[in-house]
Amino acid sequence: SLTVRPSASAHWLTVALPTSASLDLSKQVEREVRQRLMNYPEVLHVISQVGRPDDGSDPKGPNGMEILVDLAPRSAWRWSEKERMIADMNAKLHEVPGITTNFSQVIEDNVEEALSGSKGEIVVKITGPDLTILDRKAAQVVDVLQGIRGATDVDATRIGGQTELVITPDRARLGRYGLSVADVNTLIAEALSGAAVTAFYEADRRFDVVVHVASQARSSADGIASLQLPLPDSQALPGGGSVALSDVARIEVRQGASRILHEAGARLVIVKVNLIGRDQGSFVDEGRAKVAAAVALPSGYELAWGGQFENSDRAGKRLMLIVPATAALIFCLLFWAFRSVSLAALVLAMIPFTVVGGLAALGLAGLHQSVSAAVGFIAVAGISVQNGVILVEEVMERLRRGAEVVEALVDGAVSRLRPILMTALMAGLGLLPAALSRGIGSETQRPFACVIVGGIVTGTLFTLLVLPLAMRRVARRPGAEPTTTPSIAAVRTALPS
Repeated sequence: SLTVRPSASAHWLTVALPTSASLDLSKQVEREVRQRLMNYPEVLHVISQVGRPDDGSDPKGPNGMEILVDLAPRSAWRWSEKERMIADMNAKLHEVPGITTNFSQVIEDNVEEALSGSKGEIVVKITGPDLTILDRKAAQVVDVLQGIRGATDVDATRIGGQTELVITPDRARLGRYGLSVADVNTLIAEALSGAAVTAFYEADRRFDVVVHVASQARSSADGIASLQLPLPDSQALPGGGSVALSDVARIEVRQGASRILHEAGARLVIVKVNLIGRDQGSFVDEGRAKVAAAVALPSGYELAWGGQFENSDRAGKRLMLIVPATAALIFCLLFWAFRSVSLAALVLAMIPFTVVGGLAALGLAGLHQSVSAAVGFIAVAGISVQNGVILVEEVMERLRRGAEVVEALVDGAVSRLRPILMTALMAGLGLLPAALSRGIGSETQRPFACVIVGGIVTGTLFTLLVLPLAMRRVARRPGAEPTTTPSIAAVRTALPS
């Protein structure tokens, strides 16, 4: 046996064939997909699973396969970004006709399926009563989404494609032969599933002896049509006889539904899409506008967007309430500490400068705004407020001791330089490895770390340079009368030599 432990970088690939594909065909396609993946020097191992377990614990059919693509370290890659490798692999795999692919991560794949019922970052759910209309509308949505920049692995739930054998008894003919519909049902059940005719025992175990019709007689429509239905004994036919099933029933082969999804009691079809080089928010905004313009839904049908975007949107709405409430609470605490609205407002005014650094870091790293990044902005805002409090408290303490405003500002900034820098370096350097990481799970931690590292840089600079200058207009010694702005000579005199 071979045990493979995935490296820090790996792809989790799911491949789907048409619903009517047999297990033998799936195995052939699996070998072709495996060969194409192994042609990449970045790929170390390819582990695949075709079909589903024998115990029926997985609802997948024989037309699906799951593949773990273990990759070499990033230093051996020809691509600077993982997304480019995925795009190239996607193009090579789609040269195999009739397959759809979905690139993801092992845990992310399961989470997405648990959230929306489909393996995709963004999903479009269409609900309604008629499967034919749902299938047609899903195809229209797929056409629209495929034309939007950043969309990849666009596919819809396959409703049809399941071959069905429909046997419709002819009651008039059955009556002429003295047969009933129950006789036809019994013949079909025994022919396809077998009939238990007796049993035998081995110690304390009992085994049924099941008789089946020969496989060649039940593996095709013509074979089933030739099955003989025994006739009852009568005066016209002493000893009975038999009649072919096709003589007393109409036998048709047609395409039916292979999978019917339900949500809240309504039939459902899902269109899933992954993104490369595009943020979810702008994609969903553009997708909503184009789908609404191109796809008209009949009465009784609804369309909704979900997936990871749904969770991000929900978290964003919560943050819209939490962030203002937190800012108001911090302002109250600052006012309680300084007994000054102006000083409390100045400390809070340093927060936008940290946002500038955080956004710049996200842009340089090629990342998009997300819930993880929003949490990072909250954390770095707290660090900025802490540094501002340290500086303002030192300046106010010197003013209470009788120092002039400029002298207190300059000496306070110089004396608090070390603790402020230590706080910034501890947070910035501590999260720098996470900001530069590109391994498994970095999609979640990188935005958080990048925002804090970038926000710390700009927040610290503006706290040390801008905050003392802004305080010069509002800070004064206790009991001192307001004075005009100090002259340049006074500032130079106050500066340490």
